[in-house]
Amino acid sequence: MAFRSATLAADIIWRTPLPSPESALATSVREKINELRPHLLDFIRLDETPPHQAKTLAQWTRPGELSSLLATYSDHIYRNQPTLPHENKPLISLWAQWYIGLLVPPLMLALLTEAQTIALSPEHFHVEFHETGRAACFWIDVRPDRFTSLLSPADRMEILITRALMPVVDALAATGEINAKLIWSNTGYLIHWYLGEMKTLLGDELLDTLRHRCFFAKQLSDGQDNPLWRTVVPRDGLLVRRTCCQRYRLPDVQQCGDCTLK
Repeated sequence: MAFRSATLAADIIWRTPLPSPESALATSVREKINELRPHLLDFIRLDETPPHQAKTLAQWTRPGELSSLLATYSDHIYRNQPTLPHENKPLISLWAQWYIGLLVPPLMLALLTEAQTIALSPEHFHVEFHETGRAACFWIDVRPDRFTSLLSPADRMEILITRALMPVVDALAATGEINAKLIWSNTGYLIHWYLGEMKTLLGDELLDTLRHRCFFAKQLSDGQDNPLWRTVVPRDGLLVRRTCCQRYRLPDVQQCGDCTLK
């Protein structure tokens, strides 16, 4: 009986498929997020099938699609003040804050705490939009990136900037309604804030290195301009946002607690 049981167990082990590198990485990232920042799983799905209405960057940036999303969001923002002229610059600024604000923290957590990194090319990301037109949930097709996995944390952050964020900012700037510098200013402040949230995980030395590379290196390592350069600046011993995000110009939208205009 013992021999037969052992044989049966061995058969089960051999017939059970081994987890793929993709599923193993997705599980590891999901467990890390659940342990450290479980609320991020409210709007991040890892290696799960996206719903039919979720869209890739190539899909939502089509002129008709993006215009429809922004029009829906504009109607929502101005719903209580329908006679006011609609201002597209602050509207797109806030729309981008939703999109990038939901996406960046979990990606930073994955990039800076995992040995392997997630491939950040836009085709691996689907976004589900809220009924109001802004981003609501991201569905990530997890693929290990062997090249990025060999990089330092600071270089990984550069990959986040160039692969995951630049295409989004460029698409919004292409509307002609907003300057890319404003979106990067908001994004720089977001990254600065979340680096502070990760201080106990990163340690002071790495945190200082990342802040320097992100905000005080004028160029990226590939030679192109660093879009986060001086998006936060020293003031009274603290790093503070350099530029107002313009959301105060929208009706019924609360002003930032540390608005530069105060």
